[in-house]
Amino acid sequence: MKKLLFLIGVAVGISACETKLDLSEISGRNRLVVNALINDQDKIEIQVSKTIPLGSTAAVEFVNNAVVTVSDENGNSVGFSYNVGTDKYENSVFRASAGKYYSVSVKAPGFDEVYADMVMPGKAISVPSTWKDSTDLDSSGYPTGTLTVNLNDKSGEANYYRVSLFYYDDITAIWNTLAPITRDAAIENEAIVSEDGSWVFSDKTFNGQQKSISFITPFGYAQGTPKYLVVTESLNEPYFQYFQSIENYKAGAGVFGEATPVFSNIRNGVGIWAGSSISRDTIR
Repeated sequence: MKKLLFLIGVAVGISACETKLDLSEISGRNRLVVNALINDQDKIEIQVSKTIPLGSTAAVEFVNNAVVTVSDENGNSVGFSYNVGTDKYENSVFRASAGKYYSVSVKAPGFDEVYADMVMPGKAISVPSTWKDSTDLDSSGYPTGTLTVNLNDKSGEANYYRVSLFYYDDITAIWNTLAPITRDAAIENEAIVSEDGSWVFSDKTFNGQQKSISFITPFGYAQGTPKYLVVTESLNEPYFQYFQSIENYKAGAGVFGEATPVFSNIRNGVGIWAGSSISRDTIR
């Protein structure tokens, strides 16, 4: 179990940057691989490595001598420095803002320059989450609670969300991931469950409506104060496409399956540059 900051960092997708990309479309020439799933609250971390030859079992080789620059819509640019402890390029001061345009460029000796751009999504319009205890019984007869996440979806556009739930352990004083269990069949059937236990889904079943999603909280959880933490992210389209392509890749990775490429929007290279805007709701 890790500290709250790391858990939230995981909730906003930093760990997802390390998903292996399908390189079957890439020529034998080495190219840069740039992975960064950023948000509007935490520091930006950008991982830079190089492509691995097809069929190779070699470990990922990080590139530590790159020039990494992030620019905003006004032409302001900031540089990022390599952190040997995390193998990522970081800037402890710079933060992205919801609804704003950002581009990234990476230069390294022996490689073509790679770049990508995107617009950060606006904040999700959310009503405070609620929790009620003893709303049902589990299979052993113990009372369970209901945690309800509320979204006011914007009409006339496609919107994408990621919901992460945590419960507070008052003995260890840290937040732990609460694997979502929902009674909402439509969301359950559509949602992509990421490796860190969060749920990723679109608004195609509730576009322009207020949506309340109820999750079951097991007996004995969150005895102290605070009790639960709900992290709701509004994702831009590349972020959602990335998660969706990973799910499709896994589905086609069987013995007789035909794996589909993982989504990439890095020009001249491989990888993902995408963003999310976060709302955090602590239930006490």
